Amino acid sequence: MVITSRIIVKKPVKQVWDFFDNPDNMHLWLKDFKHFEPISGKQGEVGAKAHHVYENKGKKFILEEEITKKVPYKEFSGILRHRSMESIMLNTFEDVGHDRTSLVCTVDTKFKSLPFKLFGSMMKKSFQKRQDADLNRLKECLELES
Repeated sequence: MVITSRIIVKKPVKQVWDFFDNPDNMHLWLKDFKHFEPISGKQGEVGAKAHHVYENKGKKFILEEEITKKVPYKEFSGILRHRSMESIMLNTFEDVGHDRTSLVCTVDTKFKSLPFKLFGSMMKKSFQKRQDADLNRLKECLELES
C-alpha cells in the first residue's frame, strides 16, 4: 500500500529540513506521538535506529525507525517497523522559490499479519488521512513561526 502526501510550506528549505530533522519537534506535528528513544548508531545519521513511541486511548504503540538515506535539505529515507507491518518512507524536500519548500512524503507499507493483509486496502483512506493531517500540522507549526 503506497501513500503519497504533498505540501508547500511558506518557509525556506533549510528551515523546513531543520524542523523536520529535529526529534524534539516530532510531538508538535505527529498525532499521538509521545517520545523518541535512540536505540543504536549515531542519532540522525544513516544506520541509526530509534523507537517512536505513540499513545492513543491509553494504548502504547512503538515503531522502530532505521535511517537508510539522508541528504541534508533534499531527502530523508528510512524504514519503520512494527510486528504487524513494515513501512519504507521517502521524504523529499525541494526549494520551489520565493522562500517556499515542497515536501513530498511517500510511504510504502507492507503488512505482515493475516488480518492486516486482508483489511489493509480498506485502511488506505485512513492512513492517507492521517499522513496528510500530520504534514499539515508540520506546515502549520512552521508557518506560525516568525
